[in-house]
Amino acid sequence: MTFSQRNYWASSAYLFTLFCGYAFVYSMYAIWLSQTVELSGKQIGIIFSANSIAAICIQPLLGFVQDKIHTKQYLLWINALFLLGTGPFFSFVYQPLISTNFYLGTLVGAAYVALVFLAMAGVVETYLERLSRYSNFEYGKVRLWGSLGWASAALFGGILINAGSETIFWAASIVSFVPIFILLVVQIKVPIKTDTTSENSLQISEVIKVLKMRRFYNLAIFVLGVATIYTVYDQQFPVFYASLFDNVRQGNEMYGYLNSLQIFLEAGGFLIAPFVVNKIGVKTGLILAGAIMFIRIFASASFDNEIILSVIKLLHAAELPILMVSIFKYINMHFDNRLSSTLYLIGFMFVMQLGAGILAPIFGALYDVYSFQPVYFIMSGIALLFLLLSCFLLEKDILQHSESIPSAQYN
Repeated sequence: MTFSQRNYWASSAYLFTLFCGYAFVYSMYAIWLSQTVELSGKQIGIIFSANSIAAICIQPLLGFVQDKIHTKQYLLWINALFLLGTGPFFSFVYQPLISTNFYLGTLVGAAYVALVFLAMAGVVETYLERLSRYSNFEYGKVRLWGSLGWASAALFGGILINAGSETIFWAASIVSFVPIFILLVVQIKVPIKTDTTSENSLQISEVIKVLKMRRFYNLAIFVLGVATIYTVYDQQFPVFYASLFDNVRQGNEMYGYLNSLQIFLEAGGFLIAPFVVNKIGVKTGLILAGAIMFIRIFASASFDNEIILSVIKLLHAAELPILMVSIFKYINMHFDNRLSSTLYLIGFMFVMQLGAGILAPIFGALYDVYSFQPVYFIMSGIALLFLLLSCFLLEKDILQHSESIPSAQYN
């Protein structure tokens, strides 16, 4: 087995099992908050907002740290070890606190959820994207294993949460032993680079220079107005979907099966997304992903049939691979690739979490007053407006540019 192949399979196995743990928790998170903890739409919105704000506070730091330590795996260890504590935390700390003191529980939960499932997840993705470039394989081929892991766990999400509300969290703790084993025993090897001088000289001033660029804010507008609205829409979509069934327990199980199918298809999407994006271009890839997001929100506002909405849900399988591949290629094309972690976590994740932190409680309160579908019409209108604006603001595909810091070249 070649060095590249070994790295591919080790990193794929790590991502597969890590995303299994993520999915056990996050695929049913909104349903757990709604049905088990019995929170209102506004309260769930506040929790998602707090999670986003907590992620905002740590994402820029984590991005810079990962770019600074480059291919060292300290943050991957932290993520896997904190995932191990998911079962005890949700069962003995988070749920009791939310039930007795909502705001204190929200703050404590936000710190944990943001670190394990939001901010650190972005670090893992940027680490493996960088590793794929050094090991000469497409990132999309690794990321598809993350989707397969999520789909495998989501398949049983509805069954587990119906069996017992804490079961999904203990399942996440159990599965975390596998990524820990991979880091400890199997190990993800780092290629030997011929030029490390520019990597070690990375300074905070270079990050600040990037943050002054117009093209950074053009990207941020797309993320804020399109990807963020879609994220807020998707947060409580499981609650809306389950409510369409006469029996909510049946709705939970059906959503689990549907979510699993969607992500299995998504894994296939990651196989072909690099080809699609290379064919149509990076900017067009972002616009296409945004258009699919708009279609899904608008269609959810227009139909209340569970079969139609199931088909609409499956559109996510096409949107996410194209978005993820395009966003990394856009960052590496228009910015210094030494800052790929920082730019992904600030330009994409940070902006998205900032917008979600502001909008989640607002839309959550609107759900309580007007129900889901009228609010989805508002969301779709906002997304369409920003999508059209992004057609003019996003940078055209180029090979070289003078505004960004010169990129370091690695083998």
